[in-house]
Amino acid sequence: MRHRLLVFGILLATALWCEGAGKKYKLYIVTFHVEGDDKDNPKMVTPVKLGQEHRQYYFSNLPTFTDKDIAWFYPFTAADGVSYGAAFRFKEHAARQLKDVTLMNHGKLLGLRCSDAPLQAVLIDRPIDDGVVVIWSGLQQRHLKEFEKYFPHVDDYKPKTGPQFATPE
Repeated sequence: MRHRLLVFGILLATALWCEGAGKKYKLYIVTFHVEGDDKDNPKMVTPVKLGQEHRQYYFSNLPTFTDKDIAWFYPFTAADGVSYGAAFRFKEHAARQLKDVTLMNHGKLLGLRCSDAPLQAVLIDRPIDDGVVVIWSGLQQRHLKEFEKYFPHVDDYKPKTGPQFATPE
């Protein structure tokens, strides 16, 4: 009887320790993913069909950038008149990383995942020097409202003070 009680106690303590030792899952508002390849490990990429032809693409499961990398956003009505787009300005450290990522992945896609919206992607056709990524369409008004809760609008953004932001006298 004591042996069973001791084993039960050890198992219970282990279960509680394991539950507390794991990291909590972080649900991001926005994540950006670089296009992968169909030859990549299937556990590391997600297949996504894009475009009118529903062509198969593969995107990395690990985000290259997350909402923690966004300094501000600028929403606008998309050319289709039905959905919305948004420009995202990355913080300085992420903007430097974005330039490197776009240099190394020329010709690939950069995908944006946002809550329940279908993945949106833009072609990396040049290095992005200014730290701004534009998603041209596919967002809904509810996504923009969600962004407003977490990111400053470009009009409300207050840059850090410094000589580069000083007004001329």
